[in-house]
Amino acid sequence: MTGHDGQPPPDPRPDGRREDQQHLDDQLHQHDQQHDDRHDTQTQKENDMGTESWVIAAPQQIEVGEVTSLVVGLTNGAIEVVSDPARESGASIDVTEVGPRPLHVTSHAGELRVAYDFAGVEGVVDRVRGLKDKDTATVRVVLPAHLPVKIATARAAVAVTGTRADVSVTTADGAVTVDDTVGVLAVKSAAGRVAATAHEGDVRVSTASGRVEVGGRLGRVTVSTVTGDVVVEARETTPLVTAKTVSGDVTLRLGQGAGVNLKARAVTGKVVLDGAPLPSTQSRTTSVDHSDGTSGAYVSASSVSGNLTVSRA
Repeated sequence: MTGHDGQPPPDPRPDGRREDQQHLDDQLHQHDQQHDDRHDTQTQKENDMGTESWVIAAPQQIEVGEVTSLVVGLTNGAIEVVSDPARESGASIDVTEVGPRPLHVTSHAGELRVAYDFAGVEGVVDRVRGLKDKDTATVRVVLPAHLPVKIATARAAVAVTGTRADVSVTTADGAVTVDDTVGVLAVKSAAGRVAATAHEGDVRVSTASGRVEVGGRLGRVTVSTVTGDVVVEARETTPLVTAKTVSGDVTLRLGQGAGVNLKARAVTGKVVLDGAPLPSTQSRTTSVDHSDGTSGAYVSASSVSGNLTVSRA
């Protein structure tokens, strides 16, 4: 039908849209409103091409299946990783505290990632402005013992218990506590205290001012500090220990009767074996080479002013 001028008559509806288009617009508006409502809830879950993701804005518990490794990235708060010998697969995540910025949990191809998302302009701007206090979370993850763990934090404390795979921790100022673990333990820290007890395997620790304590059935132990003291206790094994400090003291405690082969270099530091100072071959600096003539622990220590103390009891 046309008007007197040959043109289609005007649509009698004010907006000029057809009824089906109006219905579609209403549906889209309703969908957007539902999406906003879901975003405001404490957890938003997505599943896309084998990837599961959660956005955690409030305390929440999550069960994840088919996990082969764990990656954690936190700023403030705490992360606790506990192995469950009875668990063969999957992981349980318990978020007991989360700050204004939501925490992201992602599971893809077996990798479970618990971390803050700094993608996008807002994340970059917040980092530049130093607004990282918003990134606070307290998280506990329970997983099978055989899964490797990789953790990075700024100030969040780290605790790992019972794992039977390699553990890697990087932190600026967070305390690191590791207990009853097997595998390679690697820790890099600026100022946080590092304590590993009942560990079986190799240990690598690098820190500026944090105290380092390592104990267990140790293999190769490598520790580097600036001012932090180092304590290594290996009463059941004869490890290979390499320690470098500027002013931190190094203490090695071995089992009774263990053989000791040591090389120590320092500017003013002293070397003591079983309570007796060892003489230096140099007059102005400390240079000690000692061997019991038997296989045993091998110790290489270098320092500016730190002391080396080895005891067997």
